[in-house]
Amino acid sequence: MNRRRLGWSLLAIALVAAAAMILLVCMPETEQEGNTWGDDSQFPVRMIDKAWTYNIELTDFPMVEGRVAYEGPAMVEGQGNWKAEHSYRGVRLQAVIDETIARDRTAKTITLVALDGWHKTLPYDVLDGANVAGAPILALSVDNAQLGAWGDAPMLVFLPEDESFSNQDMLQALGTEYAHYFGETPSTTGLMVKGIAFLIIDYDGERLPTVSDLEW
Repeated sequence: MNRRRLGWSLLAIALVAAAAMILLVCMPETEQEGNTWGDDSQFPVRMIDKAWTYNIELTDFPMVEGRVAYEGPAMVEGQGNWKAEHSYRGVRLQAVIDETIARDRTAKTITLVALDGWHKTLPYDVLDGANVAGAPILALSVDNAQLGAWGDAPMLVFLPEDESFSNQDMLQALGTEYAHYFGETPSTTGLMVKGIAFLIIDYDGERLPTVSDLEW
């Protein structure tokens, strides 16, 4: 090969490499794998599946985001009690569960437990978001706050497609067994479990874990 052909070959190789780098830089963030948060904050939770326990770092999962307004208990019959709308960033609850449990395992319920003992149970079949409640996430940031600056994280948040989580949506998606009530009045805000530390697969009514059970 003479010098001119060699020069053109090297130039072609350089152009191909440059094009590949441009494609990588322009790839949408939502398609990246691994940590897409760009932040050193950590949010560990412990999953309990019968005799097995797993420590999970939530920022290892891809980030999702959305806006939603929740409806509190109706104080006046026939009038809604809507709370302010907020934007949330977090990770899909289903992604965390499915990544951790055994592939041949069929979960029926997921119980989310906060450090203060508040807990709520969800049927597994609502996690995919194919219902009026939308996909539940473990929110780590609210209204674009920096990670670690929001004291309620991780918090259970539903992201309906219409960005409004009504009490009727909750009843339709979860049924009366798993919906939250303020007295005898349905209220979606009671599902917002804050400071989640444990995820329990198929909770059987035994003693709930507490902060003393944590050994990170």
